[in-house]
Amino acid sequence: MKINYKYEKREFEPIIGYIFKGRYYRCRYIRYKTFFSSPERGTEDVQIYNFEPRENTYASALIIHGLGSANVKFLLWLGNHLASVGVNASVLILPGNYTRVENNSVSGKSYLYPDLKVMYKFWENAVIDVMTTLDFLEQDKVWHENNILIGYCLGGMVSTIVSALDTNQRISELLLMTTGGNLPNIMYESPKTKFIRTLFEKGYTSDYFYKDKKDLYKIYDEQFKAVKKMNLDEILESETIHPLFKIDPISYAHLINKEKVTIFEAIFDRTLSRKSRKDLAKELKGSKHYAFPLGHVSWLPFEYLLGQYIMNKLNIKSIKLRARLLEKDRYEENFGK
Repeated sequence: MKINYKYEKREFEPIIGYIFKGRYYRCRYIRYKTFFSSPERGTEDVQIYNFEPRENTYASALIIHGLGSANVKFLLWLGNHLASVGVNASVLILPGNYTRVENNSVSGKSYLYPDLKVMYKFWENAVIDVMTTLDFLEQDKVWHENNILIGYCLGGMVSTIVSALDTNQRISELLLMTTGGNLPNIMYESPKTKFIRTLFEKGYTSDYFYKDKKDLYKIYDEQFKAVKKMNLDEILESETIHPLFKIDPISYAHLINKEKVTIFEAIFDRTLSRKSRKDLAKELKGSKHYAFPLGHVSWLPFEYLLGQYIMNKLNIKSIKLRARLLEKDRYEENFGK
């Protein structure tokens, strides 16, 4: 199967409005029609929360959330606090999640549903939406040369693929948080994908997937030796590798400049297995890698330290600005903690 991460460039026709403000920033809600050619009903509109600093702007950030909806509020908190310290920060809502769930579905489910036509549609849509969001932010003159792409869980997987596709080198720093790769491992081992095993137990069958996971694991291990030597076009066009490789971040990791990558790993992550996390980190060898004794979501209360790290990566040194990360904001009245 072939995958298509290409899109036809055209003029943006966004709907933009200010929805709330804080002491140091204003938040715009931006919506435009996706450039993906065949979106599912309910996913047609790209949705962005853009937090503008009221004072000087020193850098830009694009934040991509994880599977489902629970983590989005935390990342919206991150967006407004980064804006308070001089970073124009945008939070993109991925198709199939949060307020963009497709009709009659569940947030995040389709990215791992064991039907390649379904999976391809949502991974293609997500990658294209991130790429066009970068286009829009550039056109809007809020994407600065000093910038960072931040991906949490699913967002980290999508961001890895986008970074490999970004031949114009628009991304200067890439931060991957509690993310991994090796999609067969995620589908057969993660507690979040129990629904897949239940489908197989009930007799569901689909091309390229197997009730006995060992069959797929064997194929994947054998073919990955060749995949990680392929260039971008070879990965996208190959008809001999397993189709899952084309939406798996471990296939693209070797194509990325490791010097710009930072990985935050949660040691006690139960959502992603150690193998899933290790496989992606191995292909990104040479990047900065920090492991914390936390779980998949238990690190979220350490948001202040995360904000500090991002400020360091973007070379924002002001002690006065750092203090703002500790301040509460009207955001908490609008979205809650």
